[in-house]
Amino acid sequence: MLPGKVPPEILQKIVFANLGTNDPNVLLGPSLGEDASVIRIGDKVIIVATDPITGSIADVGWLAVHVNANDIATFGVLPRWFLASIMLPENTFPEELEYIMKQIDDAAQILGIAVAGGHSEVTVGINRPIITGFMIGIADQGEYVSSSGAQPGDSIIVTKSIALEGTAILASEGEKYLSLKVGPDVVEKAKTLRADISVVAEGVAAFGTGYVTAMHDPTEGGLSGGIHEICDASKVGFEIYNDAIPVHDSTKTICDILEINSMELISSGCMIICCNEENANEVVNSIQSHGVSASVIGKIVKNPDRRIIVTDSDGFSLPRPTTDALWNALKKINPS
Repeated sequence: MLPGKVPPEILQKIVFANLGTNDPNVLLGPSLGEDASVIRIGDKVIIVATDPITGSIADVGWLAVHVNANDIATFGVLPRWFLASIMLPENTFPEELEYIMKQIDDAAQILGIAVAGGHSEVTVGINRPIITGFMIGIADQGEYVSSSGAQPGDSIIVTKSIALEGTAILASEGEKYLSLKVGPDVVEKAKTLRADISVVAEGVAAFGTGYVTAMHDPTEGGLSGGIHEICDASKVGFEIYNDAIPVHDSTKTICDILEINSMELISSGCMIICCNEENANEVVNSIQSHGVSASVIGKIVKNPDRRIIVTDSDGFSLPRPTTDALWNALKKINPS
């Protein structure tokens, strides 16, 4: 298998076939395209998600909190509690662990999240810090949305711009290489995109309108992977408009020089939101009232096999990424 997410067909055949006992309180368990699970506890539900950070060193603590918080926010729910398993390579200095923990603390303070527990260790066989995060939110039963509710005719909204996380990672991890190729100003602008990684504000705002049918966080595989995943979960297809896809200038510049596809670059920081077409403007306006940009980029269609990107003169199938563009890009900026 290639680096990144396990392919859908292997998930279904191997992972989803080995899930322990059947518990009726697991209202939403492991499923294609879903960002988290939903577990009933009395008259409440908890939304739980876990994600590792493996592609970044410089921002590993910061990203661990935000990426996991984003998964909870795709349900329209505020993240509340965070746990982290921190694995460090041999010969790590205490100051390096302190740097990671300060990043975790900073991100958690911004989002109002408590770090409720976790584990830390020095691990044999790794050459960079790896964090696996676990996030929890709580809601009333029925007061959430998932990735599986998109309906034919829904508008597809994307917030901010695509590939934000990937751009920020590449700028941080490949600062010297990219500064020579595109100039330090572009790299500095790209590094500032880390501040836009959170989608909590737009997720909660969009859900609050009452018009959202589905939301999804396009992480590995970028917008291309994310749009396929939300349609997998909802058993529908899509048409997206090439000219409507928002791409930051620094993202375009860096992706061009590295010869990678921004549509397939890890995209935490933008949110895919589906809603009734007639209410799309209200959802966009609600998101923008929180200082977050949002735009309609396409629509959901009934045929699950119709998954196309539309240009001015033509339309063509949008392939599902086999791996995230980040991995090839990291090899180019750090060939050793």
